[in-house]
Amino acid sequence: MKISTRGHYAVQAMVDLACQPNNSPTSLSVVAARQDLSQNYLEQLFVKLRKYDLVKSVRGPGGGYMLANDASKITIGDVFRAVDETLVITECAETQEGDVPACSKLNDCRTQMLWAKLVIHFNELLYSITVDDVAKGNVEFPFVGVNREASLNK
Repeated sequence: MKISTRGHYAVQAMVDLACQPNNSPTSLSVVAARQDLSQNYLEQLFVKLRKYDLVKSVRGPGGGYMLANDASKITIGDVFRAVDETLVITECAETQEGDVPACSKLNDCRTQMLWAKLVIHFNELLYSITVDDVAKGNVEFPFVGVNREASLNK
């Protein structure tokens, strides 16, 4: 599984905006310089982020982009969806038009359910983590690196 630069840069830029005092507008050239990202690529991403009402632009001197909502209300899943980020774990978990599984071995495959559930779990996780969580370093993953039975018995 690999997150594309599209998703990576979009999250990085959104977290950068979330760290601005009073959600003040910031130019993409400043974000690009701070995050060592391509300004041209950020401009393309911000067109998509704006379309999904995740950011808004302010014109004029001191203008730039700012979050359209509180960072605690914008999830990483929202950001990924806005920039068309898809996380492919395996072709077995992909679907075609109408949510039809793409895998031709669907009826004979014993692992397809594993991949499908993993995709669902991963998406639930992405929609549970906000830009604010990432900005503040409050990213928690339940049961990762922990003995699950011990966690459940607490």
